[in-house]
Amino acid sequence: YQRRVHGENDMWRSLFQQRCCRVVRDEAAFVRSIGSQGTGDGNFSLPSDVCVDHEDRLVIADQNNHRVQVLRRDGTFVRKFGSRGAANGQFDTPTAVCVNSAGHIIVTDCCH
Repeated sequence: YQRRVHGENDMWRSLFQQRCCRVVRDEAAFVRSIGSQGTGDGNFSLPSDVCVDHEDRLVIADQNNHRVQVLRRDGTFVRKFGSRGAANGQFDTPTAVCVNSAGHIIVTDCCH
């Protein structure tokens, strides 16, 4: 799993095997989980990384669905982008995401 800290006590974790993201506090106390396995909006197939953008939304690399999803912290779907391929806007196994100071989402995929 990957971890991204948000706030003083909340930590979001993307969990490959559980096909979800979880928030924990103080490294151990489970708070809640969002997402489940699948291809629909808010579903994941190997979420490989998660970060929080400037609007306090989750940006999640959905590795085997070859896309990035943006959700509110309560798990409400906002948008998605990407599909499998080699053209602009397409990914082959996105593995990491971050948001720069201008608010742009940066994605790394492993096979391009």
